[in-house]
Amino acid sequence: MATSAKYNSWVHAGFYSGLQKLSVPLSSIFITMILTKKVLTVEEVSIWGLLMTATAILELIRQGLVKTAMIKYINSCEAADEKNVIAAGFYLNAIITVIVAIVMFALTPWLAEVFHAPKLENMLYILQIALVINIPFSHFEWLMYGKQLFKGLYWTYLVRQGLTLALVACMLFIPFEQPLYVLVVIYVIAMLAGTVMAYKFVKHYLHGAYTFSGEWIVRLFHFGKYVFASGISTLVFRNADQMLMPSILKTPIYNAFQGLALRVISLSDLPSQTLGDILFPKTAHSKNNSNPQVLKYYYEKTVGASLCLIIPLLLLVFIFPKLVILVLANEDYYAAIPYMRLILITAVTLSFLKQFGVIMDSTGKQIHNLVSISFLAILQVALCYIFIRRYELMGAGYALLISHAVGFIVTQSMLYYYYKINFLNAFKYAVKFYPEFYHIIAQKLPWKKAK
Repeated sequence: MATSAKYNSWVHAGFYSGLQKLSVPLSSIFITMILTKKVLTVEEVSIWGLLMTATAILELIRQGLVKTAMIKYINSCEAADEKNVIAAGFYLNAIITVIVAIVMFALTPWLAEVFHAPKLENMLYILQIALVINIPFSHFEWLMYGKQLFKGLYWTYLVRQGLTLALVACMLFIPFEQPLYVLVVIYVIAMLAGTVMAYKFVKHYLHGAYTFSGEWIVRLFHFGKYVFASGISTLVFRNADQMLMPSILKTPIYNAFQGLALRVISLSDLPSQTLGDILFPKTAHSKNNSNPQVLKYYYEKTVGASLCLIIPLLLLVFIFPKLVILVLANEDYYAAIPYMRLILITAVTLSFLKQFGVIMDSTGKQIHNLVSISFLAILQVALCYIFIRRYELMGAGYALLISHAVGFIVTQSMLYYYYKINFLNAFKYAVKFYPEFYHIIAQKLPWKKAK
């Protein structure tokens, strides 16, 4: 009973957060299966992967400047200031999005040329419509994170991802001359539907939350500027290989193989994302962020919970890589297997690295996070340039593996210095979580309740 009470709030929050996070990679997996097997050529899959990387970059920019600051202040400000925080988040989001859209519009022809993907140009132009729709969508999403409305997030993404999957499935039966352009239109339509659903869950928080407060906009921006800079470095750290490979090798074809492997890794990254969304509001709370013992507990427990879920998945992928490829695509993508096996270990280190950023940002050490991740980003770019030129796709894997190993050593050293966090405890918690999860789930079963 004690164990159940101890983890009940985490399990309850994690249930809907996990469902929401699961909907994204799972729908992406099914979409990938449809596109790779029936709809797109290998080259077109590569171009679509580049576009999805571009959307991730644009989203990271806005998240870095607004999302983290908005969630932090919603959980730490006085009740009277909450409406001002919500309004400031919206206005700052809109300003940044407009600036990003203008810059992207100017750079689009150049990007298509650099990546040797002419079709990418028109796709990026269409994508800018999605940027406008993304202003209210992301605002509603971040507000739900701040209020920990994970049930609302689940339904929002179920609608968005479910509609995307349904429309993509229709492409199996309706041939299009330009399927890539159709995919971008589907992306826009699905985001609009998700925005409508999200509004239903947050509309009562928006009443009176439109007052323009220059003071709060500045406060959010000043907090977010370090997170933004860290986000840019994180972006480079995690995407340098995908962005550099087409330019170095003069073809986007390798991105198709890499993208398929990363789809698998994204599933293993799901527990870290889910638990990170729960961890940040907890550690950002004023009564927690100054207590090293509480932070140590939260970090080690969060990473442990993540590891207990991803390690079995990684072992399965390592042992049966061909089966995984055949489920997702076809024999044309067997070239991705050596790369996929090589980078599996980075899913483990990524669990530690993700929660390092959460702890640092929520406790006011944004500059520490910025410096460490910037160093890793520079290292990743240098390694990619060296290894990709010599080993092509596998070179990208070597670069990723080395940079993650260095990142693990650097970040764990910092966490031990400031909070006495011991990464070995995360593995101990991972082992302990198996029986704990069993008891929690068993107590939820109907026949258990009946007794």
